[in-house]
Amino acid sequence: MKGMIIGISVILGIIIGIFPSLTKPKPNWWKAMVSVLFIINLIMIITPDLVSNLNYVNYLAVNDIEEQVLIDPSEGTITQNEDSYSITPLKYPVLKSQENSKIEGKLLKIKYNGKLQAFEIMGLENPSIIPLQYPMIVELKERIKIMVLHVPVAWTAVLAYLFSMIFSVMYLKKREYKYDIYANSAAGVGVILTILATVTGMIWAKFNWGSYWNWDPRETSIFVLLLIYFAYFGLRQSIENPDTRSRLSAVYSIIAFVTVPFFIFILPRISSGLHPGASGENTAGPVLGGGTEMLNPNLGLTFGFSMFCFSLLFFWMFNLKVRTEILDNK
Repeated sequence: MKGMIIGISVILGIIIGIFPSLTKPKPNWWKAMVSVLFIINLIMIITPDLVSNLNYVNYLAVNDIEEQVLIDPSEGTITQNEDSYSITPLKYPVLKSQENSKIEGKLLKIKYNGKLQAFEIMGLENPSIIPLQYPMIVELKERIKIMVLHVPVAWTAVLAYLFSMIFSVMYLKKREYKYDIYANSAAGVGVILTILATVTGMIWAKFNWGSYWNWDPRETSIFVLLLIYFAYFGLRQSIENPDTRSRLSAVYSIIAFVTVPFFIFILPRISSGLHPGASGENTAGPVLGGGTEMLNPNLGLTFGFSMFCFSLLFFWMFNLKVRTEILDNK
């Protein structure tokens, strides 16, 4: 199911992204549609509440972990007692107070009190206007939201490099200069997306691993990938003859893309490291993995929609880059 969501999202993004043309200006309705979709995507990433599964809250209580979490009491069965609420399947009561006498339709901030053997209500919140909730993970908290931004950006960068390679093959086959422009433009957008993926990954690393850069295998591999494509542009700048530049650049782009699956999908999974999905963790990470480590359905929905939106953004940026290159070469 998860693979189907990702596949459909990317395929739709490619179809709508290519329409009506790669090189002609996009119609105003297309640009307005993508802008609205992208704003919706950012709202879906940022605004949903982080709500703990009630069984997970039981785990915290049983292990006497006094961590404040947010729960949706409507997920269970509520029974009102004189001085507390019993919320099945919570194993301990939730204490009442005058400030929180009405919890219907609210989200509860609760904290386990080991001395009282009960949960205390630390506050009430109205649910987000977006009818989505993300799983609350104590170790990640709000940082889980960056995953549905960081990973789609990285995957879209792979899409950009793939198109650069395809256009390079087409140039070598047909020797039409427009394909060289397409390959160069796709690679340029790919580098921008790779830098954005690196920056969002560094933010994740700072708050999860203690520093912005840890030379984790995935961080190292994406750094090497950037060097490979920086060298691509260095090669283009160092050759004056247009035909020679286009031919050598096309060959380099094809060889460079061969390294992309290795550095993005293979190396980080065969090496031990901090990043989810590393060797020794026994999972494929939250995106590719199954079972308990798979994406929460709501996160999966947002992830797929984010993949769709960033695919559209790639084609918009690609379209602008191609048209700029054509103007510069006239």
